[in-house]
Amino acid sequence: MTEKTSAEITRDYISQHPSIMDCLAYDVVNFSALARKIMEETGAKNEEAVMVACRRFQQDIHNRKSREIDIMATIRNSRVRMKSKVSLIVARNEPRTLQALQRIQQNALARNNSMFTVQQGSKVLTIILDEEMVEETVAILEKDLVAGITHRLSEITVQSPESIVGTSGVLVRFSSALAEEGINCLEVVSCNTETTFVVGELDMLKAYNILSRLVS
Repeated sequence: MTEKTSAEITRDYISQHPSIMDCLAYDVVNFSALARKIMEETGAKNEEAVMVACRRFQQDIHNRKSREIDIMATIRNSRVRMKSKVSLIVARNEPRTLQALQRIQQNALARNNSMFTVQQGSKVLTIILDEEMVEETVAILEKDLVAGITHRLSEITVQSPESIVGTSGVLVRFSSALAEEGINCLEVVSCNTETTFVVGELDMLKAYNILSRLVS
């Protein structure tokens, strides 16, 4: 196995000691003393390399804090809304399916406020739509193209400011907040400044409350 460098040893050591990370974040560290401690406990030999690694780790922490500020600013300026009575159709990705989508979309446009979203994969595509549109959509698709239908779903949509487009980590923060509370998202749709999570009807209020607390 390749022997670790002094920089790698230092980063591993600091990562395993949250108290040292806090001290680096608050800039209250004696780097010479920290380097000697790391060398004593890990066997690292190059004190200068260890000190340089400590300073770089501190800079990384400051950069992460800056990104965190940007992420939270975007999240705090977001708004959450929910919609019930949603269904999800999984269809085989074939030319006939794509042709049928044109008619399905026309039906959706003819209805005021009707919701219609398509996610296309290599083998299947998913159609997210109002429950009331399912029967006619399946008729247009033809049954042999339909791989599955899930009813009693809800949409939780987060409308964010334009800053979300250039801010990495916002979508992860939304998804993590739901996952940590055991919310299973059947689909996640991101369209410019809107992020939509499709969840089971029973999880609707819980998911809405989680995201609402996050943006408040």
